[in-house]
This record gives sequence, C-alpha cells and structure tokens, in this order.
Amino acid sequence: MSTQTRKSSNIWLGIFAAFAVLGLVCWILQLTKGLQMTNLSTTNMWGLYITGFMIFTGVAAGSLFFAALPYLFNLNEFKPYCRISAYTGAVSSIVAASLFIIVDIGNPERVWLFITSGNLTSPMFWDFIMLVSYMVISIIFTRQLILVHEGTKEEKSVKPIAVIALVAGVFVFVTSFVFSFQIARPMWNTPAQPVSFLLTAFAAALTVLMIIAFVLNKSGYIEMSVNLLSRIAKVAALLLGAELVFVAAEVLIGLYPGAGGQYASASWLVGGGGAVRFWLEIAALAGAIILLAKKPTPKGGNLISGAILAFAAIYLIKSNFLQAELFNPLLNLPGPAMFGDGASFYIPSLVEVGLSVGIVSLGAFLLTIGFRVLNLGTHSSEHERGKLAG
Repeated sequence: MSTQTRKSSNIWLGIFAAFAVLGLVCWILQLTKGLQMTNLSTTNMWGLYITGFMIFTGVAAGSLFFAALPYLFNLNEFKPYCRISAYTGAVSSIVAASLFIIVDIGNPERVWLFITSGNLTSPMFWDFIMLVSYMVISIIFTRQLILVHEGTKEEKSVKPIAVIALVAGVFVFVTSFVFSFQIARPMWNTPAQPVSFLLTAFAAALTVLMIIAFVLNKSGYIEMSVNLLSRIAKVAALLLGAELVFVAAEVLIGLYPGAGGQYASASWLVGGGGAVRFWLEIAALAGAIILLAKKPTPKGGNLISGAILAFAAIYLIKSNFLQAELFNPLLNLPGPAMFGDGASFYIPSLVEVGLSVGIVSLGAFLLTIGFRVLNLGTHSSEHERGKLAG
C-alpha cells in the first residue's frame, strides 16, 4: 500500500470511526429512553433496522456466492477479487446484519435467548443459524483464498469450501420465511417471496462490490478494468430487471380483485400513503437498470452511479415491502388508536437514522482495517505470477 493510499485510508478510517461513535451515542439514547425514540409503533413494528438487516444479510449471502463462482467455473479474470468479496461477506455485512437485529430487539441481553431458548420451528431461529454459518464459512473461505494468493495452497484445495459458500449463498431465501410464513399478510404470504429475496440479495451484493471495487481501483489498491466492471454491472442489471417484473406482477395481481387484503396493500402502494416511495422505487429500479446495462464511459462513472441508484432502489423495495402490509393489517387491534397508529407512512426518526449510519460505518471501518491488515489487493504474488506466465 502506497503512502498516499495509506493517508487516504486513515482519513476514511477517521470518518467511519466518527460515524460509528455517533451510532453508539444514538444506541445509548435508545437504550436509556426506550424504543419510543424511534418512529416504530404497535402497527408499524418493523422499520429501518429490519430493512437494514434484510439488505446486509443479502449482501453477505451474495458476496459468498460470487466469491465462489470463479473457483468453481474457472473464471480466472475474477479470481484476484474473490478475497475482497469473501471478506466483505465475512465481516462487514454479517456484523451490520447482526447489529441491526440487536438494536431492533431493544434489550440486547435478549440476544442470548436465540441460544438458550431457540425454537427449531421458528424462521427467526433459522435466520440466526444462517448468520452464524455465514460468518464461519466466510472466515474460512477468506483464509483459504489468502493462502492460495500467498502460494502456500493450491487452487483445487479451495473448491470444497467454495461449494459450501455457493450453497450457503443460495440459502439466503430462508430470510424470506420470517415474512412469507405469516398467513395474515397476503403480500408476504406467497411462494414467490423467496425468489424475490434471492434476486435482491444478489443484486445488493453486486452493487456493494462494484462500489468497493471502484473506490479501491481509484485509490490504486486494486486493478480492475472498466470492461470487467461492466460485466458485473450487466449481471446486476439482469437481476434488477427480473425484480422489476416481480414487483409489477405482485402489484397487478393485488389490484385485480378490487377488494380484499392484498388489494388494500397494493392500492396503498400505488395510490395511497406509500405511493411516493413506491414510484420512487420504480424510477430508481428503471434508472439503475439503464445505467448498469449501457456501454460504460471510459472511467465507468455511469456504472457506479447505477450501482448507487440500484442500492437505493433495493432499500425502497425492502422498506415498501414491510410498510405495505404493516399499515394494512387484516385484523385491526381493538380499542382506541395507539401511539403512532393511524399514520399513512413511516419515516425513521433521527435516532434510527443515526444508529443505522453508525452500524454501516462500523462495517466499513472493519472492511478498511481488513484491507490494510490482510493484503486483500490484487497485486499478484510470485506464485500467482508464475502460474499466469505458464
């Protein structure tokens, strides 16, 4: 790592650390004052934290999946970047996803109940097992890839853990069971939800990896051509296109009957309290697909703009997915309206935003530290250069 790159890294470490401290302050405020510091309510009990959990669980799963592909299908041009992908899933994404769950619980000591009182029939327990598995698999996979990079292991030795990583990545659809098993939520309770979760998970992973690659490439830490980045962008565009079709079909199916629970949710999205955010979601999806699919500019600016827009679209997809059903329950609670009930849409409080930014910043801080300590760049070792020359 050059002196200039190290200085730039130190600046970013300072920024990420500052935002992580801000997140800690917000968490302390939430712990001392209670979840009343959020804009969650008895109706809208899931908000920004659960949205963050869904997104970063998907990034972890997709990072594992895409780190495994080059070693299973001999995609040699992508192999130098697999360490970055595996490490992104191993630390940053899993830490972020886990912390989003912890802060959403309210009382962090209750996390131990997943271990001491785990219910094997609960999808939330399956999610817990999946997150732990992702952490273990990612760390082992990253370590194996580093050893291959250093020339102390052969590439073929990585294939068993790569197969496990690939399968584990696909199993991200388990996260959807927390929602799709709820029979009182028509838009969630469909067999198509696992497919949607898989599409958005892989798309989120690719967009995050593209942004990381662009930043590292610009800093001189890695060397990735725009054409290679464009190939990744086209896969992301394909996944987002499939998700756009899914969203459109889901809304049309909900609107067609003209009545019922699914109709109420779909009409709320299209023309009710969630309309602004829904149409922003559609516009962001369409814009991201166009930017990612078109021919890249010399420096790949349109690809990164598309990746950022795609990540925003995925956030809106997950957020709208939650709110459409939470604000349109099939069974209303008896009695007078509770605190926060009756609202037409959900906007996170400043505490929620600050805490979420802090969690993401902590993940970015750990990612930056990993790049400096683990030598995850693409500069080939003597062993790798010898293989390429041969």
